[in-house]
Amino acid sequence: MSLLHVFGFGLKVGHLLWMLCCWIASMISMNWFINGEFKDAKAGLLGDSGSKMWFKCWDKISSYSFKIHHHYYQYIGSKTLGKTWWRKLLFSWVIVWTVASIWIFCYMSSQATEKRKETLASMCDERARMLQDQFNVSMNHIQAMSILISTFHHGKHPSAIDQRTFARYTERTAFERPLTSGVAYAVRVLHSEREQFEKQQGWTIKRMDTLEKNPVHKDDYNPDLLEPSPIQEEYAPVIFAQDIISHVVSIDMLSGKEDRENVLRARKSGKGVLTAPFRLLKTNRLGVILTFAVYKGDLPSNATPNERIQATDGYLGGVFDIESLVEKLLQQLASKQTILVNVLDTTNQSHPISMYGSNASDDGLEHVSHLNFGDPFRKHEMRCRFKQKPPWPWLAITTSIGILVIALLVGHIFHATVNRIAKVEDDFHEMMELKKKAEAADVAKSQFLATVSHEIRTPMNGVLGMLHMLMDTDLDVTQLDYVRTAQASGKALVALINEVLDQAKIESGKLELEEVQFDLRAVLDDVLSLFSGKSQDKGVEVRHLYCTDPIHPPPPLLSSFLFYP
Repeated sequence: MSLLHVFGFGLKVGHLLWMLCCWIASMISMNWFINGEFKDAKAGLLGDSGSKMWFKCWDKISSYSFKIHHHYYQYIGSKTLGKTWWRKLLFSWVIVWTVASIWIFCYMSSQATEKRKETLASMCDERARMLQDQFNVSMNHIQAMSILISTFHHGKHPSAIDQRTFARYTERTAFERPLTSGVAYAVRVLHSEREQFEKQQGWTIKRMDTLEKNPVHKDDYNPDLLEPSPIQEEYAPVIFAQDIISHVVSIDMLSGKEDRENVLRARKSGKGVLTAPFRLLKTNRLGVILTFAVYKGDLPSNATPNERIQATDGYLGGVFDIESLVEKLLQQLASKQTILVNVLDTTNQSHPISMYGSNASDDGLEHVSHLNFGDPFRKHEMRCRFKQKPPWPWLAITTSIGILVIALLVGHIFHATVNRIAKVEDDFHEMMELKKKAEAADVAKSQFLATVSHEIRTPMNGVLGMLHMLMDTDLDVTQLDYVRTAQASGKALVALINEVLDQAKIESGKLELEEVQFDLRAVLDDVLSLFSGKSQDKGVEVRHLYCTDPIHPPPPLLSSFLFYP
């Protein structure tokens, strides 16, 4: 449809240029004709036959141009069809740009969302990296302390470390473990050695599982009220602890389910292992314990799991209060208030354990950063969300609306232009119709004048004939003068009728010019004789001057303008 419309527009422009060329050529030809040069040039260059062929070709070209123009307006440029096409084109324009505006809005909104996601990912990854780095620092320091205990406690007799020394050392080096809430050491005690061990320490090995089943408030906690650990093959009572967690001294780490699994995995693998999140003793806050096995100094690096179990002397654990530690970490960041952070233990994917944070958020965006705390068995991740809902995409809204408004304005301009062109074309067609009607009326008038003039000339010829015969009769001078005046008036009337016929020939393009000689004195006498009666009644004397040499007369139509009022 659009290609056909463009083709029609091209025909219209071509026809306009062709009409302009024809008008220029016609003006030049008319100037030549008026100046008398066209005739000589035509006779000299083309001759009579060549000029006729040229005029025929000109008429054919003009007729073909008119036919092309007529067919265009009939099949392509008609008013009804043009309006229908333009409405469809305008409707398609509006639909296309509406869809384009919606697409631009969606694209810019998606770009803003992607940028928001990238910002969230960057902030979340930064926090996860800081938490992981500081955890690794704490883990390395705890591992170094396990080597220290192996060297100065189990490698020395007597031991160079006691509770007081251990507490002072861990308190002074707490800055090297920024995420730990406390450090404790539990020694490995076989059942055969329990009695001697309890006498040496001065206290009884206590059990932990009772506290796991019945947690108590920190103000009600009293380690002396705990039950003794049940009989089992081996025990892991805490003998050294940092002052902040000194309440765990004498508690058997193997009597708690979570700690037992953690201890057994640590001594078997030789690496640091983490417990699942659980409520810490006394504080009742959520935390985890990082455990390292302390081996005898002669254990080879490629020892088997059984060799590691046999060479185990004890277990060094670092307690991590997750809630307070993550909050302390986030306070170090200037933008801590912009996002919500959740730390989860996802070892069990179907039932992840929340270690820090809340899931309440008004934003649907979420980014997950994986955490690696050195224990391949346990999986942790950090989930981050923005605290507030995303702002309205004003840039996308204003851009899409602006483009749509511009497109609608362009469509309105084209619509007004096409309507104006259509109005001009309608006025042109109306003027052409009026011109045709005027030309038809003029032709009818010319035909009427020719017919009436011809009919009037016939009886006038009879009147003139009778006057001529009357002049041959016996008339006195006065009567003869009257008859001559009547005959002259009749001849003037016949000349006027001939001039009307000549005017009709001029309008039809069939007038032929002649060169004839005439007697100027006779013409003047005839003219004066027509006005002699009126001039005598008014007392006006009319005279004329003439010469005897014959001259060429002016055209008949021009003479009527010169001698008749």
